[in-house]
Amino acid sequence: MAERQEPERNNDPMPRRAWDAPLVGRAAELATLDEAMRAAADGTAAVVLIAGEAGIGKSRLTAEAANRARADGWQVLSGGCLDLAEGSVPYLPLMDALHDLPIDTLSPLLTRWLSGVAEEPSPQHSEDAARGRVYAAYLEVLRASSPNSPLALVVEDVHWADRGTRDLLSYLVRAFTAPTARARVLIILTYRSDDFQRGSPIRRWLGELARRPSVSRVDVAPLGRAEVGQQLNALGTFDSHAAQEIFLHSEGNPFYVEELAALWTTGQPRVPEVVRDAAEVRVASLPADDLDVVRLLAALGRPATFEFIQVLSGRPPTELLGTLRRAVEAGLFTVDAQTAAYRFRHSLLAEAVRSDFLPGERASLHQVIARSLTNDPALSTGPGEVGYHQAVAGDLEAALLSYLEAADAAARIYAFGDAGEFLERALELWSRVTDPVGRSGKSRADLLSGAAEYAALAGEFDRATALAKAALAEPEVAAHPERRAQVWRRIAWYRLMASDGPELFAAHEAAAAALESTPQALGLARLVAEDALARAIWSQGAEALAQAERALSLAEIEGDLGALGLALNARGCVRSATGNSEQAISDFHQALGLARSHGTHQDVARATLNLAFDLVQAGRYEQALALCEIGVDEATSMGLALPYGALCRNTAADALFALGRWPEAASQTEAVLTLTEDGEAARMAKQIQARIAVFGGDPELARRLLSEVPRSGRVRDEPQVVGPAWLTLAELCCWSELFDEGRAAVGAGLELVAGVDAWLTAQLCPVGIRLEADRCLSARRRRARTEESAARRRARELAVTAETVGTREGPIGAWIAQAHAEFARIAGGETELLEFEMWAAVRDRWRALGHRYDEAYAEVRWSEAKLAAGSRREAEAALRHSASVAQELGAAPLAAFVADVRLRAGLDAAPQPVEDGLTPREREILSFVASGASNRDIAEALFISPKTVSVHISALLRKFGVSGRGDLRTPAALHLPHE
Repeated sequence: MAERQEPERNNDPMPRRAWDAPLVGRAAELATLDEAMRAAADGTAAVVLIAGEAGIGKSRLTAEAANRARADGWQVLSGGCLDLAEGSVPYLPLMDALHDLPIDTLSPLLTRWLSGVAEEPSPQHSEDAARGRVYAAYLEVLRASSPNSPLALVVEDVHWADRGTRDLLSYLVRAFTAPTARARVLIILTYRSDDFQRGSPIRRWLGELARRPSVSRVDVAPLGRAEVGQQLNALGTFDSHAAQEIFLHSEGNPFYVEELAALWTTGQPRVPEVVRDAAEVRVASLPADDLDVVRLLAALGRPATFEFIQVLSGRPPTELLGTLRRAVEAGLFTVDAQTAAYRFRHSLLAEAVRSDFLPGERASLHQVIARSLTNDPALSTGPGEVGYHQAVAGDLEAALLSYLEAADAAARIYAFGDAGEFLERALELWSRVTDPVGRSGKSRADLLSGAAEYAALAGEFDRATALAKAALAEPEVAAHPERRAQVWRRIAWYRLMASDGPELFAAHEAAAAALESTPQALGLARLVAEDALARAIWSQGAEALAQAERALSLAEIEGDLGALGLALNARGCVRSATGNSEQAISDFHQALGLARSHGTHQDVARATLNLAFDLVQAGRYEQALALCEIGVDEATSMGLALPYGALCRNTAADALFALGRWPEAASQTEAVLTLTEDGEAARMAKQIQARIAVFGGDPELARRLLSEVPRSGRVRDEPQVVGPAWLTLAELCCWSELFDEGRAAVGAGLELVAGVDAWLTAQLCPVGIRLEADRCLSARRRRARTEESAARRRARELAVTAETVGTREGPIGAWIAQAHAEFARIAGGETELLEFEMWAAVRDRWRALGHRYDEAYAEVRWSEAKLAAGSRREAEAALRHSASVAQELGAAPLAAFVADVRLRAGLDAAPQPVEDGLTPREREILSFVASGASNRDIAEALFISPKTVSVHISALLRKFGVSGRGDLRTPAALHLPHE
């Protein structure tokens, strides 16, 4: 066998440490970052996600971008997530980033939050409200720090981010990337793209961020052969054979290149596992006495100061300094210039060291760390870290208590998702600990219920439901009906927030059964009232009314005025849905008064919201807007910004949209989407934005927004969101003449709301009839008699449906009148009034209500009817007014509609020379004849008499030299005479 040939080596010391080498390549990546920096410097905040496999150079690229920013006068705030597994510290990277700012720039609220001190509990300072104030304060300190010089917030390794960090980053990204936002801020997030499993919540979170506007992603790719050569030239002297081998084995990963380059100098150029072997070589170069320190820092999983390492190792200062110096020189450790903390040069090296731990060794190392952190809590990042090390060391009793303490600490800084996760860690240890109740002072049911509440506060309602249902099986809950009813009521709330009607009603029934099994059944009135209110929201009118009446009786018996107010609220919702706005307003006013005097904060918020919505239905928009402003402020102060504050904003947006104040409506919806991108409030906000896009002439944006409003699955029974989404899609189809899709959208919407929701039924009917009328007229021109007949028949059915709506007042009455006017376009004498008289009445209704867009649309239809009747002067003046309104509102489709009517009427047709033997009008009529339209069809389309059409056709026959109308429909006739 041939002797293995050793590669040629350069045994001189490397002239430069690998981690000090300059950045190689990355021109495209830096160009993307530079572009984002320019946009942010100009006032358009930007977000860049830097993704790549471990060791690919994300941190080096980020450091280069940060250095460039500082050189250009930017402020750079930075923090990094740590791989602490179950001991992750809520908000740690974002808290660290604030330390780069002068302390006097932080508000007292942020200062308390950084120290882990909660606000004093009070009705005005609920947990959810306090979290919102902290998030808003963080946003404001970044915004306030950026006017004089742009600001960059860099958070590295977000693949390890805790739930609190993810939530706050989501809030910041939503706020800074909102269309109306202006801020000189750049956010850079780095993460390992190869570190996620299928279904990872962090992977989903990053995907949601990537879909935001002004968010770009940089995928850091492996270096090419030439770039690896440049990197090696910066590291030392390597011949072409060595460069080729290193390139092949590293696969272009810069960190692997560095490690292979170092290995090459030791005579070990071929390695199957680059990092592990590199770590072994580096560790092997150290004296045996140094290895404990290396392993302790690997087990700790985060940077540590010299003093902390001394506590862990118990070594004298001089000896420890020698150990650390040797680890730095060996390329294992590096020192953070800002914190003077020691850390592994790359997390991959720490992982390689940890992978070599023996089971007993691992537990022993974590025991040392846990003991040190317990003896001096100031050394730890928090009780969660302590609990993690205790659990790995096998001290499960101590770990249980630490996780419970960590949950409380996380909740104090509003990291509710993390708090719930710590309780779930404690639950995992529960059965393995002797007497956990005696040690903790809590039952397993307490932990399950607490974890459920924290999950709900974090927006994880399905998880909250599962935890709460597990609590039902615990003996202390199962054996006590009152406690069982309480848990079922919480489950009902979780299902309400998850838009899961069937499970919500089932939970209410289970709670009622539990209460009714008790001797007195106190609290049943409120429970029945809550069920009535929920059924009203899900458009179960008859059931909701029966439950509301029952709740009113029970409230009288129990003397529960708070429940009485809630029952009135529910009855008001039923009356509102049937169009009885004035009766509903009376109920809501009473409900709001009782809620303020005897109810809960939630009762106040619900009554305010429902009253505001009914004021919108009544057309009392200014009153609704004033009440919504109060509702947003009160809901926020009571910790109910989600959902009630957000829903009040959506209601305000509905009112503003109706009044034609579309930019203000959009601003309200953006404020909602800054708070949340999930749940009912977010879906409603996106639907309103989609409607603004439809009326503004941006169908692509409208479709994209509607695609984010599910109209099937669990939320299919959520009429308040799904019904308007079908309506908006139908309106989009009207302007695009998508007759089949529009008919399906109207049908789906009416299937959901007809007979149970007068507000939406009244809007869907005129839109549906307009679609059918347009289709009927189009089919008539094409001589498609079957299609024409079917469209007229469907329009007549929709007109009958419109008649089933009980009220004729306010906007509902105006929509019903518009439905009949739309039908008059194809009724053929079936209506009592002339078409233009009907449209005049519709126009006047909208004018009285202040609906500028709807008034302008009705005016265009009135003008069409007047033109058909020969009143050109009146019609022309009305069309000029409608065009002015369309331009002012930014209603592009309406403006195009006006222009089309003017063109068809010949109002904008300037005299033209007869170059091809045909006049412009003759060319128009020829196109109609070629499509199969009759004289009557052409007359209606062009607002001229059938006799005038006949004269033009006679002229066409003469000019083409043909004897019959049919000859004008042949392909040859489509060529002009001069051709």
